[in-house]
Amino acid sequence: MRSPLPRGVKIDAKRYKRWVDRFGAYRSGIVNITIDGWLQQFSGGDRDLAARVLDAVEFYDQTKIHAAYRQALASLTGWDKLPSKRVNKWRFAAMSGSAGESGDAMLYQFRLANGLDSKKFNDLFVSRSDLFRLPLLSESDPNRISKDDTVVLLDDFSGTGTQVCKAWNDPETSFGALLADVGKVYLILVAASGAARKRISEETTITPLPVHELHDGDNVFSTHCSHFNGSDKAKLLRYGRVADSKHPKGFGDCGFVIVFQHRTPNNSIPILHADHPHWTGLFPRHV
Repeated sequence: MRSPLPRGVKIDAKRYKRWVDRFGAYRSGIVNITIDGWLQQFSGGDRDLAARVLDAVEFYDQTKIHAAYRQALASLTGWDKLPSKRVNKWRFAAMSGSAGESGDAMLYQFRLANGLDSKKFNDLFVSRSDLFRLPLLSESDPNRISKDDTVVLLDDFSGTGTQVCKAWNDPETSFGALLADVGKVYLILVAASGAARKRISEETTITPLPVHELHDGDNVFSTHCSHFNGSDKAKLLRYGRVADSKHPKGFGDCGFVIVFQHRTPNNSIPILHADHPHWTGLFPRHV
């Protein structure tokens, strides 16, 4: 979470420009009028609080996402872009329980970030069905992956670890069962909570590699978050109930203020992303 400006700082053109410069790349488009419309949903006395929430938003644009993916891949022992320097076989796949989830989109961004988007690298990147097929090939098949090899799964964010653990342990998706004999399985994430990283480590054999880790202080409702006082948190919870009565603190009560250029995680507070007749989020998840 970024440090918001002090209380009472004027909400002027300079502040609007700062927000538009940071959030303008969001897929629904962020301009002055959309920010103003969002702020108008708060009572006059609460707009300073709303502005400080926007100040605190951690926004991941494509540049930041690519930098994270480059950093993560460079940290893996045994990987090299040159096959002659690479240790055994490597395969990359989306961490998706079903087709079309965020992992599929992030796999392409990962290729771009690491200069692996040309055809000569196509064999490194596999679909979910291919990933499950490769360990089952005969031992003589050169495409078989086994205990000496490495699989790297890709996604953007994990707030609670629930989706990853479910995909790994659910017999219908069978990630865990089908990759049980593969030597190393990593999950590269642009960001994740410390709780999600711990849960994934405990409930799967995946080694999670979040480049940016969120902690209790990143939850606006946590006592560890010093940017907002008790009164602020009570007001944010009240607005959160209008935005999402079931998850007023975000899914898993995470209370995050994290936004990706392509989509806002549902672990972020709903006043940022809920979109229905009674509330219009600035960063809607469904556009």
